[in-house]
Amino acid sequence: MIPPRNTRFGIDHPLVTVHDHPRRLAHYARMGFAPSPVSYHPWGTVTSLMMFGENFIELIGVDNAGKFGAHAVGDFCFGRYLGSFLAREEGVSLVALHSQDARADHGRLVQAGLRTQGLLDFRRAMCKPDGTPDEAVVSLGLFIDESLGDASNVICHQHRPDLIWIPEWQRHPNGVTGIVGITYVTPDAVSLRALATRWQQLYGARHVDLYEGGAVADTGCGELRAMSLQWAEARYAAVGLPMAQGMRTHAVAITLLAPDLAHIEALWRAHGVPYGYNEHGLVVEPEFAGNVVLEFVNH
Repeated sequence: MIPPRNTRFGIDHPLVTVHDHPRRLAHYARMGFAPSPVSYHPWGTVTSLMMFGENFIELIGVDNAGKFGAHAVGDFCFGRYLGSFLAREEGVSLVALHSQDARADHGRLVQAGLRTQGLLDFRRAMCKPDGTPDEAVVSLGLFIDESLGDASNVICHQHRPDLIWIPEWQRHPNGVTGIVGITYVTPDAVSLRALATRWQQLYGARHVDLYEGGAVADTGCGELRAMSLQWAEARYAAVGLPMAQGMRTHAVAITLLAPDLAHIEALWRAHGVPYGYNEHGLVVEPEFAGNVVLEFVNH
């Protein structure tokens, strides 16, 4: 198999974190995604993936909070972190960035000044499309910074990419081929500058454009965007913004590339998907997608 073409620290996968995982998974199927089989993490969360050619959406929820504390790194437990997020709201809790050498990349980011909780290695039992059991092997570099609101990251190294980028899981009835952007709302100029500084540490200043009221970072595999609440409200006025508790930086939208928007509309009308239009394409109501707007564009 040819490995994914994603670049170092490109968008690998946002974690859309939800209370009722089976219900939300059914919604993603109605939107025309073909989710991977459900599997479980050792720290008590349940997951399924919407796989594309170079990145994916991870739909994740809590299956067994009794396992919180398992595979902790110091005081940090991934399951407990996601459980705490869900105690506040649903939505994008983290964005994982691509790595093909977690330890080397972790060292680079520490040297660049990012705060880290360390490295986490784990295995996840899964089934291939033919039903054969296997085990994904993953290394994460943890870069959780509470001062950034919900805009922290992990870096993700899949040691068995053949068990993740499976061709059968990339064939979606809606025709989506990948994530091309993730949009954050920042509550004020200080938060915007802090997020832009983070992106400059990740990608270098020449790949980050900071302007009045917003910022954008070219990750090499999609854009990370930040904008004011007013700009976001205008862009996603057709469906409204995700619910948020308090004013903190948080992700509001995932932008997906889909070549045939007319085909998607027909599919959604047949399946009762609540959606609207903006100047870029089609947008799904955030409540339906797990408290995040899904934006479908064709270029």
